[in-house]
Amino acid sequence: MKNESDNSKKDATTLLREIQKNRDEVVTDSYTLSWREIINLYKDGDIKISPEYQRLFRWDLERQTQFIESLILNIPVPTLFFYIDDEGRQEVIDGLQRISSIIRFFAHEIFSKDEIENAQREQENNKKYSYENNLHNPTVLCKPPIITELNGWTAAELPDRVIRTIKNARVNVVILEQETKPQTKYNVFRRLNRSGAKLSDQEIRNCTSRLLGNHFADKLRVIASETEIISALGMSGNKQKTQSVEEAVLRTLASLFHAEFFEHYVDEFLDDYMFVASRDKSIDAEIETKLKRTFSLIGAAFDNGKAFKFRTNGNPSGQFSTNLLDIVATGVYKNVNNLSAVDVKNKLDYLWDNRRDEINSCTGAGSNTKSKLLRRIELGEEAFK
Repeated sequence: MKNESDNSKKDATTLLREIQKNRDEVVTDSYTLSWREIINLYKDGDIKISPEYQRLFRWDLERQTQFIESLILNIPVPTLFFYIDDEGRQEVIDGLQRISSIIRFFAHEIFSKDEIENAQREQENNKKYSYENNLHNPTVLCKPPIITELNGWTAAELPDRVIRTIKNARVNVVILEQETKPQTKYNVFRRLNRSGAKLSDQEIRNCTSRLLGNHFADKLRVIASETEIISALGMSGNKQKTQSVEEAVLRTLASLFHAEFFEHYVDEFLDDYMFVASRDKSIDAEIETKLKRTFSLIGAAFDNGKAFKFRTNGNPSGQFSTNLLDIVATGVYKNVNNLSAVDVKNKLDYLWDNRRDEINSCTGAGSNTKSKLLRRIELGEEAFK
């Protein structure tokens, strides 16, 4: 009994020490601001929304209208989270949709006449961004659920009393201070944004990694924008918008260079690799060249993602398989200097015709184990040798 008590006490002490250590790494300040103050901070350049984050402004016009209506009705809104960057500016961690909505609503006060006219021309020509999500294009309120008379109004037209009500509404703000370690900022951003489940995993990953620098995320985006890679993967326009091409390229890299760290959850495996790669700037010219050639060969052999689909009666069909991505993309990459498109086609056909049982044994249900991932990589290397 004494030993059990000693062990319990030791475990509790270790637990409390670990809790305190991690709490000490999150350095925050909190207060309330009015939306008027937030607008002014944005106008002065003290609140920053980088182009990467701005692309994630997704609320449609009705959702933006509901937010403005909430401020008029004094309905509480969730806390905003910022972190302090190296230049002392506040960058959004959580609250992008609300902040973007208020900026867009008051665009006529914030942006120049030329910026607004350019945004409106983009709306007419249907270019670059949806007009509903271009911050420079002033909001016209649409289908408010409670104050129906708000429909069709803009901020420039509303009575001064209503504008003051909106701007004087207050919101809680939490600041993640500069003393907070980069990995802690990374974890906070990931957890806050995953809790809302509004963005894709890769969109969160891409933004989160930029807390450590832009090099890797920028390089990943450039590679994923290659027409040959998009064609080889067969990703739809909607998949491209949610950065599924980038996730496929990231998964290929993680399988090639980080597989020994896989535990069980794929999203955490890719999160961890994105963190490591962003810190180490892990795409050099040789890797980039080999990646592009890998997907170019695959696309030339099997267009529109057929290389990554299971076969029925000898024909690729069904959904894109990340398990097959592990086999095919890593296998071709490891042998890329000795392959042609014809080789890739013949070797993948041979794999399906003669080693289907091996494919089935490391794919499908229950495939998210380290041993099966390593087997997929091994099988790919053998198949395309």
